[in-house]
Parts: sequence; C-alpha cells; structure tokens
Amino acid sequence: MTYWGHITAISEPAPINPGMYDMTLTITFVQSDPRATLPQVEKPLNSGLNTITVDGTARTAPVIQVVPKRPLKYIGFNLNGGQFGLGPETPDDQANAVQPDIHVINDPIASMAMWTNDANAISGIKTDGKYNYQGSAEINADTTVMRVAYVNGGKDFGKMPTNQLDGTWLGPTYRYTGMTNALTNYRVRAGLHHMKYWGTHNFRAMGKAQFSLLDASGNTIGRFVIGDHMQGGQTYVALQLCKPGSTFDDDDHQTLYWGYGPSGAFRNYRTHYSDLVNKSSLVHSKYVTVVNREEVDCLTTSWVFMDLTKAGNVYTWELHQYSLYDGQPYRNANKYLIASGRWVDTNNEYESALGGFGQTFLKQPITEDIDNVQYMAPYMTLTDLQVWQHNQPQPNEPTYIANAGEEIVMDCETDTVTVNGRLVSPVWSTDYPQLKPGVNGLTMVGDLADAQMTLKYLPKLL
Repeated sequence: MTYWGHITAISEPAPINPGMYDMTLTITFVQSDPRATLPQVEKPLNSGLNTITVDGTARTAPVIQVVPKRPLKYIGFNLNGGQFGLGPETPDDQANAVQPDIHVINDPIASMAMWTNDANAISGIKTDGKYNYQGSAEINADTTVMRVAYVNGGKDFGKMPTNQLDGTWLGPTYRYTGMTNALTNYRVRAGLHHMKYWGTHNFRAMGKAQFSLLDASGNTIGRFVIGDHMQGGQTYVALQLCKPGSTFDDDDHQTLYWGYGPSGAFRNYRTHYSDLVNKSSLVHSKYVTVVNREEVDCLTTSWVFMDLTKAGNVYTWELHQYSLYDGQPYRNANKYLIASGRWVDTNNEYESALGGFGQTFLKQPITEDIDNVQYMAPYMTLTDLQVWQHNQPQPNEPTYIANAGEEIVMDCETDTVTVNGRLVSPVWSTDYPQLKPGVNGLTMVGDLADAQMTLKYLPKLL
C-alpha cells in the first residue's frame, strides 16, 4: 500500500567510502494526506462496452493505451457520463477525413538485408570532420537494433592507428536500399541509442552515431546525430539539413537543433588526470598524462527519437528522449531532451526529394589506442525506422489521427494524449472521465475491432 506524504528535511550527503561517489543521507517526511493507493491494475479492453469493477473507496483516473491494426480516423470512450475522444467527431467529417501520412516503410531493424556498405553506395554519405569508413555493423537479435559488429571479442570499428592521432573518425557506414520511390514530401521517424561507460579511460571514449537522410543518388541531405566531445566532455544531439555534397563543415547546411538537452540535467564532475603507460616496452616505459572531465548530461546514456516532416518548404520536427526501462517517452522537459520546432525554407535551398538513408557508427581514436590501454567505446545503435509519404491537409480539413501500429495513450491522470509519443490535443471531451469505486461501464468507440487495448489504473483509498 502506498501513502502520500511530504518531505520536511534532507540531510547533507556524506561519503560512504572516501574517494568514491557513494553517498548516504537522511530524508524526513510526514504523512500529510490520508489517501493511499492499491497495486496498479491492468486489464485488456474490447471494442464497445467493457464492464470494469474497481476496488477502493475513491475515484481514480484511467490510462488507456491503444495500438490500432489499421489507420485510425477517430478514437474515444464513454465513462460514467463523461466523453473523451480524439479525431473528427461527426460522421460526415469522419467519412471525409484525409490521411496526411501514408506508411511507406515500417522497419524494426531486425535484418541487415536492406543495408549495404559497398564503397560506391556509401560514397555520398557525409559527416563533419575527418573520417574513414571501415569496420562492420550487425543486428542485435535480442533487441532488433543495428550496432557495431563484434569481431574477435571487440567492436569492429576497423583498424586503429598505432603511432599518431590526427582527429580522424573511424567506423562502419551503411546505406539503406529499401526505398523504391523518392518522396518530395515525407515524414521520417528513427531512434538512436547512445551510452558511455564509466571508468577513467572509458569515459574519455568518443563515439558518434549518425542517421543520414539521402537523395535518390545517395547524397546526404540531412542528418540526426548523437556524439561525444574529447576528454569526457558533454554528449550532444544535432538535427541538420544540408545541400547535396555538404560535409557539415561548410555553409551549405541548416541547423534545426544542436545542443545538450536541458541545462538542469548537466552535472560537471571533477576533472581527473591519469597516467598511461606504454605496455609495449618493459625497458623504457612511457607515461602520458590524460584528462577525463566526466561531464554528464541527459544524453550521456540516452535513447532519442527524431520525427521530421517536410511539407513543401516547411519542416516541422521533434526530438524526444525515451526511457530505456519502460520504452515510454519522458515528460519532464527540465530533465530530458524534449524539443520541437518549425522552419521555413524560404529560398527553397533544401528541396531535394528523399531517396534513402545511411547509418554511421564512428569512434575517434584516443591516446589509449596508441598506448595499448584497454577501454570500452560508447555503445551506439539504430532503433526502428518509419517513413511516410506526407499529404498536406488543407486548413480545418479533418484528418486521420494515427497510422497502423502507432501507440495512442489517453492519460486521464496527467490530462494528456500522445500518439507515438507526440503530444496532441483531444477534439471532443466533456472532461477527463474518472473511474468510480464499484462497477463501471466503459465504452470504446472507433475502428478498434482488432486493436490492442489496455486499461491501467490505481485503485485509491480515502
């Protein structure tokens, strides 16, 4: 049973072990609210009437998750005299609804069959700085993601330099071959996962995962990046458009986002200096002092989805960080990366049609590579790729609310509605209806005959 209370005092953290980051502290709180919650209940729902018997003695808010099997024009439910819904309300509007996004690709990244690293195929895929494409990628069958391949027990970024560092990024790049037609107007959604490992040498490692948008000839026209800075600096995210042939080191690109997420999520740990020893010589050992800043932000270990739509010369975009524990989008913009925007290409400089994609995993060699000191490079993956042909509705024209397979969450506890993690507004609602103790009649409406639907709620006691 969970009781509600409020904190009255928090002591200063004290180290448990000198020199370590483990701390102990005391939190004092008092029970100030005579409410309590029972364990969460999850129940499957059917289209039409559902009878729900709720324990407890107080009203509670339902959270309904729906994954339709086909494009959905509207959805809603009736509960205890209240109505709540999303999409066109009247039968005429529902009949005339326009589907703005028609699915072209829905790839869970479960196979490398549609990806090639042929040198000619990847020659148009660009990134910033010096780089050399080498090594290989593979599918992690346990989680259906693309990652750097493991060869002989290590990540295959290709051959590392042995005597000199020149700032060159090294690693595999692949081009997606599954698009048959170029799209003038489109919507693309893809996720990148990035994780740095703790430790004196591990945290100095630099990785860069880049998902590239390509034209029909394979030239880069945009990119979504999660990357690291040298010496353990903060991890960043970038979303940029470019003209074919741009290297992102010139002026032929447009930055939609470049940053570290919310400033409140940044923690600057003390800078560590470490000595490296050249183990290749037992007679003349060489010591080198290196810096490990240990700068941590919300992107150090993160899973971020890009959602980009091109409609004529108007680009709308969203970057949304997801939880690695439950797969749900984060809601707290003060702690996690939740950003969106709109940009108009007034001079039509970035009008190239979308013809494909590239995926790049790069590592920049560091002093540890030269001096044969083992460390762990960042873990990077591509997760999920979805593409739609975008049809721009006219103002006030009724539209579909979701495509097949997109998750809709109607949350009456937080008073929010999301479609595939994107916040949307309900069109018709008396309020956010509540479940009452005892027997409830909850009626689901919409084209939901074979949809996957789940009701979640916390029974409450007064």
